Amino acid sequence: MSVLFVELSKLFRLADLSAYDVCHEKCVFDPFRHVYRSGKMTLMKTLIGSSCSYDCLYCYSAWNRGFRATPDEISRFFTLMRENGIVKGAFISNSISDPEKSMNEILEAGELIRKDFRGYLHLKIIPGCNRDQIERAVELADRVSLNLETPSFSILSELCSTKSGTDFLRTLRNAINLARKHGKSFTTQLIAGVGETDRQILNVAERLYMRGASRVYYSPFRPVKNTPLERKSPERKKRIANLYRADALIRLYGFSAKKLSDVMDSEFLPDVDPKILLAMEKITTGMEIAPIETPGTGLKKAKLIEKGLTLLDLKKRGLSIKRESAFIKSQKRLSDFFVC
Repeated sequence: MSVLFVELSKLFRLADLSAYDVCHEKCVFDPFRHVYRSGKMTLMKTLIGSSCSYDCLYCYSAWNRGFRATPDEISRFFTLMRENGIVKGAFISNSISDPEKSMNEILEAGELIRKDFRGYLHLKIIPGCNRDQIERAVELADRVSLNLETPSFSILSELCSTKSGTDFLRTLRNAINLARKHGKSFTTQLIAGVGETDRQILNVAERLYMRGASRVYYSPFRPVKNTPLERKSPERKKRIANLYRADALIRLYGFSAKKLSDVMDSEFLPDVDPKILLAMEKITTGMEIAPIETPGTGLKKAKLIEKGLTLLDLKKRGLSIKRESAFIKSQKRLSDFFVC
């Protein structure tokens, strides 16, 4: 077996194992090319090493024999894929042995990639690394991220006996502040389905957005073979979809987490679009809903309605008004448009 084959097999395996890091809500893994499609971007998304000293109950790396590459191997792998037109950017993460050592490996890989590449680069921040390392990552990358994993440190301590809530908070604060200082993007990830509630998740997401985070991503729990939670049920796709809907209401439309809690069944969102529930709540109390609060109305259409355009005007512009027509009673009904 050739050295090249062994090296590529290892690198492909590390790319496969990076699937647990979410870089976009529609991030899709291509198992044939071992790349990730993140929105319109095709990424080489990889771990440097998969052997971790933490004991997270849900994570493959904590309970299975790991693989490890060098930063130089990661850089050369990226160059090979980029030169062959397979990828347009990179996302580099790592398992954790010593936080500063693991972060140094990420930085070294990032510096090697940046020698001849000025395109999109995303670097993971390791909890417990130092402030200078975070600043260097922010200087190198277009985006940095740190996975919070859960909205509650009490839940985190149940899932992992070796992670420190103090380290997370310090690293999180430095990463958000430094990303904002350098005009870069900061994202994080929460796992849904390990004991938390929707109320907890949305409260934390709101605080993160207020601090300057660019995005909070939601990863559904999936049982991994040969881990302590391998028999736990996977999280429902509907719950993740509704968390993203609720997140958009907070991030883009100015809704509060407290307002969203008003339509929850106890601590969780029902399996209905929360924007519809909020609109119906207003209608049943005789209140008028604003354009931005209308189901089906995004920022663009809301601004047009606020300028005085009717639903008929929007339809003439080629915009769908099917959902709005059920809620905006002061304007023409959808059936009226068939004679236009």
